[in-house]
Amino acid sequence: MSTIAETILDFDGPTPRVVADLRNINFEIEHVRDDLEEVYSDKDLEQAYQLIMSNQVTGDDFKKLVGRSRYNAQTLFFEDIVVFLFSSDRYEAVFASFDYDGDFPVNELVARVSETDGDE
Repeated sequence: MSTIAETILDFDGPTPRVVADLRNINFEIEHVRDDLEEVYSDKDLEQAYQLIMSNQVTGDDFKKLVGRSRYNAQTLFFEDIVVFLFSSDRYEAVFASFDYDGDFPVNELVARVSETDGDE
């Protein structure tokens, strides 16, 4: 398990829905919350992995365009779910999703991961 995934799972806050280490040719699900174990099929997870990784490739081009070599996190807010994508290496990342409401400690989680990210 990556240091980033461990940091997310050890974070003193809401329990993640899903945490996965995404590598350039495969992925490893590190955590699925008990109430969601039967919700996602292997096909769903593989499709999500393919979509996220294609975004990672174009994300590198976007970072160059705006003059940055690295970002701390991509964050997607949905009605009741928040998704984080923490880049670890080129074409590698950690995916984490949580139930979301206005009280979710977004900045605290991103700061915690950013502090430990150098340990990869």
